[in-house]
Amino acid sequence: MLRSSGRDDQGLALNDGDTIAVTGGGPSGSFFAIRVLREARRAGRHVKVVIIEKGKSIGRDGISRHGRGCNHCAGGISPRLNDVLEQSGLAIPGTVIRGEVDTIWVQGLWKNFPFKVPEDMRMYSVLRGSFPQRAGSEFGGFDGFLLREAVKEGAEVVSGEVLGIDYSDTGMPRLEMNPAYEASKTIEASFVAVSTGINIQRGSDYGSNPLICCLRRINPRFSPARTRKALIFELEVGQDYLKKHMNREIYFVEYGSKELSLEHIALVPKRELLTVALIGRSIDEAELPKDARRIVREVLALPHMRRILPSMEPAPLACICAPRMAVRAARHPYADRVALIGDAVGSRLNKDGLYSAYRTATQLADTVLHHGIDERSLETSYGPAVEWLARDNRYGELMFGVSRLTFRTPVVSRIVYQAFATELKVRDKDRRPLGTVLWKMASGTSDYREVLKGMSSLPVLRSFLVGGVLVTLRNTLTEMLFGVKWGEYGRYPTVIMKEKRGDVKRAIEQRFGIEIGESPEFERMYKIKIRASPRQVFDELGKFGDERRNYLKLRSLEIKRISGLPNEVGSVIEYNAKLISMTLRMRLTSVVPDRALLYAVDEKFADRGKLVFDIERTKDGNWGLVLYAAFDFKRGKRLIGRIYWSLFRIFFPAFLHDIFWNHALCRIKEDVEDIAEEDVLPARSGAAVCRQG
Repeated sequence: MLRSSGRDDQGLALNDGDTIAVTGGGPSGSFFAIRVLREARRAGRHVKVVIIEKGKSIGRDGISRHGRGCNHCAGGISPRLNDVLEQSGLAIPGTVIRGEVDTIWVQGLWKNFPFKVPEDMRMYSVLRGSFPQRAGSEFGGFDGFLLREAVKEGAEVVSGEVLGIDYSDTGMPRLEMNPAYEASKTIEASFVAVSTGINIQRGSDYGSNPLICCLRRINPRFSPARTRKALIFELEVGQDYLKKHMNREIYFVEYGSKELSLEHIALVPKRELLTVALIGRSIDEAELPKDARRIVREVLALPHMRRILPSMEPAPLACICAPRMAVRAARHPYADRVALIGDAVGSRLNKDGLYSAYRTATQLADTVLHHGIDERSLETSYGPAVEWLARDNRYGELMFGVSRLTFRTPVVSRIVYQAFATELKVRDKDRRPLGTVLWKMASGTSDYREVLKGMSSLPVLRSFLVGGVLVTLRNTLTEMLFGVKWGEYGRYPTVIMKEKRGDVKRAIEQRFGIEIGESPEFERMYKIKIRASPRQVFDELGKFGDERRNYLKLRSLEIKRISGLPNEVGSVIEYNAKLISMTLRMRLTSVVPDRALLYAVDEKFADRGKLVFDIERTKDGNWGLVLYAAFDFKRGKRLIGRIYWSLFRIFFPAFLHDIFWNHALCRIKEDVEDIAEEDVLPARSGAAVCRQG
């Protein structure tokens, strides 16, 4: 029978000179060691911290020189985690940071949702371990950096593997070690922080691990965290490829296909590598790692994935693993002189697991130093952090249920996107309630309870109903009337945010040397990124008015070139609205070769009317196609004229441009990128799959 340590009415506390053992040198173990040692110095106390790390040879900096392996994580540093790292003085070196993130894309069945990282926040990716070894990062990646910081604070790192735990005759925790390592066969400590993670045995549920079984014996109230399967792989695609297709961006794809049931696909660039993390029913039911390669091929062949990552056959795999991830927090993960932290307790559902590791580790460190190390003290002071994690994940299950409904149902996805786009177009950036909630959900930078509360708030519901449901209904009826069919090609965001509209106008004025004016009566502008050369985009615009074009082919609205040559000054495009027997003409008045076109609207129908196509360089080296349309309505000098032009306003509502040009720009993008694909680099040869050691 294992004997628990005793306690008196005063509880148990650390004494000067006591030893704290930490079983595992991952992020939670390092966070705990750093906090304990710093807080002890501030309090004028001395404790010894020994981190037992599963490495055959540990250097003075605490890093295993011969160990290999990744840490089963997408490797994203959220804005919230970055804030606490900076506040803790843990500046991550540039050799560990693998990529800055400016935009989070969430891909739904209707459209992609872009979320800009606020200017006062920072988000980036890191490699977690030493795997894949040829990645060229500082040895040990993010985990190694934290472990070195723990050593700087005074922690001792020893090589060893903990197989079991019990209490000695003195009531102290005693760790049984694997004799194959250099450490002693047993280590006795005044307190043990268990930070083993949940992937102690590759591919197995960690609840069956001998160490976890020992913890359950000495603490019958303890129940391990619930886990599920995941599949993570690295694609060695090169810096140039990622700069072109995912420059400073990460993607979260919320669906797979009928045959490949996936709930979540995370795409995280890391310089020359791309980390892809998968969860879903098809992963849960797969026989891993046997089915891993097949699933990788099927994922990369999905149509929506091929749009994000074109020209990637065969897939250049750098490494692949099939870890488990925590989905429910452990119960009562503490006893006298022993407590679990990090993934062994649980992890935030799908997002920001490193932050939850920081939260549990630092809370436990404060507890053992300032409150006590007996079970009652741990439950009182450390228990709230565990309960926070459990509660957050319960709310997370609800939130991700709503998220799946939103992004995987075409109608709902379209309504939410329309509400989101409406906010971007008409509201100031600090008055976008739906956009704020969606950003928090995408970035994982807020508690899930806060996100759910925001989802059900009156401002969000108002945006959903007015800017979403009503506008979508109007647009859908209009598409049916004019025969606009989306088909199978992609639906891409074309909205320009309200705060950026002035920049667009100034760029056009500078390009053509014209003055647009502050407030035309009719004004619309759109932008879409196209992965092709400006010449290819320009040539496609030359089809405007031709029968050979695939865009702007509308029922009851005929658009054709009636004179001149494509993209040459003097050519005339005619709109013939058959329903109201009205004809409108535009003349191409200015051309910047391979860059821009300026059409002037016939003055019989509008004052100062302009239609501009402007091709501009994007930050990632691709090209953006901007469309700008503006004019003042005619007034009419007599009663009949005023009535006529009033009717013209009614039959030419501004939202028609939103519908027609949004559809047209998406089609232009697909057609031009299809042409560009014919000139793309030859398919890359597959790289050997690394095997985890």
